Amino acid sequence: MSSLSLPASGLAGHRAMALIEARRMARHPVFLLGAGLGFVVLGLYVVLVDDATGLVVVLSLPLLGAFYIGLASVIAAALLTRSTEVAVEAVATAPGTEARRTLALAATGIPPLVAGLVYTLALVVLAKVIGVAPQEWWFGTLPDWQVWSIVLQCPVACLDGALLGVLAGRWLRFRGASGVLVVALIVVTLLGQAPLLDTASSEWRLWVPWALWHTGDNPDGTQTLIAGNPAAYLGYLLALGALAVLGAMWHDRTARTPRFRAIVGAVTVAAVALFVIAATTGARDNRDSDPIPSRVSS
Repeated sequence: MSSLSLPASGLAGHRAMALIEARRMARHPVFLLGAGLGFVVLGLYVVLVDDATGLVVVLSLPLLGAFYIGLASVIAAALLTRSTEVAVEAVATAPGTEARRTLALAATGIPPLVAGLVYTLALVVLAKVIGVAPQEWWFGTLPDWQVWSIVLQCPVACLDGALLGVLAGRWLRFRGASGVLVVALIVVTLLGQAPLLDTASSEWRLWVPWALWHTGDNPDGTQTLIAGNPAAYLGYLLALGALAVLGAMWHDRTARTPRFRAIVGAVTVAAVALFVIAATTGARDNRDSDPIPSRVSS
């Protein structure tokens, strides 16, 4: 069943369209492969990590879920968006406007969001059951909202991946566009923050769509928590996702009403404001843990 069989107007019709797109995403093999790999890699890490005191680099592990689930969602959502429009063109009709179909396609972000939440829950349960290496002192001293803000960036990044895929499906028409976008996203994420991580200005890395908050193992066995406000950055990620949806809807010329332009402007201002708050508040300096003996480079 496709979204083309639905009525063109009405809230019920839009909900039905969104539900179908969410189901299509949940069944897409690329998304299922990425989600499966995310959980497998997390399980392998827990099994293979060699430290008797508990899990280490826990605040780096959300990256695994964001990488496997989020990047797979970019590709899957882009393919679903293009397939919907190809079907529309083939029958020379459409259920509602392109902007309305795009808004329904935003529901493709629901399965990645749920997968990211399940991944996060699994990580939290594992950390609770196995314990966290005591040298990573921030788990006992940081406010809970800071730790949760970092951990919850995984499901938000998974959601944003799907929304970015919808944006790509609307605007990029060449073969392999979603794969090229994934590579570009990885390059921008790495090069946009890597030069800043060990500097006094590390908080300005937060403009990228996925920021590191934990370096993992340092050669001396320490772990580093990186500066910035994770709660504001979480809001910034949500604003980026909203901009991806609005950018995809912008492809429909009939949608570019004064009201719609005002919404785009307001969300853009909110994204910039949240970035500035994330970079100028919160922890001002990077902080290192005590050395974890098993992680010291020989």
